[in-house]
Amino acid sequence: MQALPFAPVRYALKYQSDAWRRAFSHGGFPRFKSRGNDSFTIPQDVRIFNGRIHVPKIGRLALRRNGGNPYPDAKPVKAVIKQSLGKWYCVVVYDVGEIEKPDNGLAIGLDMNVGQVAVSTGEIFWLPDTSRLEARKRRHQRTVARRKKRSKRRAVAKRRVAKTARRIAQIRHNFAHCVSRAVADAAGTIVVEDLNVKAMTKKGGSRKLNREIRATGWSQLRQMLDYKAANVTAVNPAYTSQTCHECGAVDKRSRRSQSEFRCVHCGHEGNADVNAALNILASGIGAAGRRGGDFGRPERRQKVSDRMAS
Repeated sequence: MQALPFAPVRYALKYQSDAWRRAFSHGGFPRFKSRGNDSFTIPQDVRIFNGRIHVPKIGRLALRRNGGNPYPDAKPVKAVIKQSLGKWYCVVVYDVGEIEKPDNGLAIGLDMNVGQVAVSTGEIFWLPDTSRLEARKRRHQRTVARRKKRSKRRAVAKRRVAKTARRIAQIRHNFAHCVSRAVADAAGTIVVEDLNVKAMTKKGGSRKLNREIRATGWSQLRQMLDYKAANVTAVNPAYTSQTCHECGAVDKRSRRSQSEFRCVHCGHEGNADVNAALNILASGIGAAGRRGGDFGRPERRQKVSDRMAS
């Protein structure tokens, strides 16, 4: 008797084929997953009735959605069911058609720095402090290193490391969602730096700086902006932090510190990252012909703060 339907097996083989194709083209062979990371895909004929999803060979399972179903009238086309740290999750993909992104004709420049994102209107979003969680994770990792391999106590310690790492990832993911949604709501055009994050974090560089860049999640934020904002424009980041927004003079002496900018030619003073965001915006709207967005309103800042706090 056939153990599984054809479609899920075909999708599993497709995943394996994609992994080997990436391995031969970019290096880095795939690694076998442990038993604790089970997942499978329902690639077609996804049936959901009254909050319950039909799983082939298993039956109907109840779905508990956070915030309800955002697409009640759309057709589900794929579902991925996976297990993580003893909990089961279901990711349902819907065919919603073409989504129209509102464009108010305004533009905003973003300067993505280590641990923060500066907006051309003067707003600065700081990455939430996860130092206590990072310390807890390192403590659990030391515990794992001390315990005997393949023992139950080592498995318990590894589970604690994974739970802490998941909590850190959730905080950073929420930060990227809040910032990208607030910026996309404020302006139709977002001007960002064309950063090569992979080259900036390659081996041989500063390990501390690489960790901080990955923690800020520049690539994740850029990806979210691409599907939330109406237009995303990437500009060359060269000399944006050394150029005075007021007079246009380029001088590395003007940036006194990480946050202080004082032009040695015209005397203009301000936040260095906001000054860089203004230069990024000017470079982007020079071709787009748009005026700067209004993002500094108190009610908008309070709305973003409430999102990040929750």
